[in-house]
Amino acid sequence: MGKTINIPEKFKIPRIGRLPLYPLLVILVFILAVLQDYIYSRIQNTGFYLSESSLYNTFWIYFIPFSIIANRLLKVTNKKNTFFKLPLKIGIGLFLSILHIVLFASLFVLVSSLIYNPTHRFSAIYNSALSNQFYIALLWYIIFPAIHSTKPKSSNLNKVYSDKIKLKIGSKIINTSTSMIQCITTDKPYSVVYINDKRLLENKSLKEFETELDPSIFIRVHRSSIINATYVKELKSRNNGDYDATLQNDLIIRLSRHFRHNWKQLIQ
Repeated sequence: MGKTINIPEKFKIPRIGRLPLYPLLVILVFILAVLQDYIYSRIQNTGFYLSESSLYNTFWIYFIPFSIIANRLLKVTNKKNTFFKLPLKIGIGLFLSILHIVLFASLFVLVSSLIYNPTHRFSAIYNSALSNQFYIALLWYIIFPAIHSTKPKSSNLNKVYSDKIKLKIGSKIINTSTSMIQCITTDKPYSVVYINDKRLLENKSLKEFETELDPSIFIRVHRSSIINATYVKELKSRNNGDYDATLQNDLIIRLSRHFRHNWKQLIQ
């Protein structure tokens, strides 16, 4: 049987950040680097040792924790004065790049001492990483915080949403309270606005409605529907990541897993 969840009458939706994708990118780079070593060894007719290549290319794996540290450091040391932002980013980038190489070389030597005889020298590994990968690390730790900023736009934070909305119904324009809207769905070329037991056709797209309605109350749960969270009385799992939401007017709206980042707090 599907899982059923009862939703309280009053509900406010917290903001949710996005899951970063850079760990997948780092793992992909690691695999490609090992593959590159193998191809190079075949072309040059030299020996290839998977364990040694994998150990050396763990250099890329360190980007995952150090990228998180870089992001946290810039948030803690956030400067409003733009004059200090660039020197701060460069300073943090230099610090993390050197720390990255030192930690990598140290752990490389430690692990190699357990599995290789003779072991690798710290200076050789450190100098190799410094000459071949330092500039990559530096560029990443300077650029990464800019492309991974999770700070919401100030315009969204400061925007005040009206409790009234104008709807063009046929030749009439009516001014209605947003609190009366239970959901909005698509019925091309129109949008269908459900106000209690009424079903009104509007020419606006769902995208236009999203810009006019408070996103802490009106949630885009599907490519073809927006719901008012205060009217959700029950959720029922489809056992595939999707849910069916039952509204106060007994209308059932599908919650798509592709929009889960918008509505997942409803099931918590």
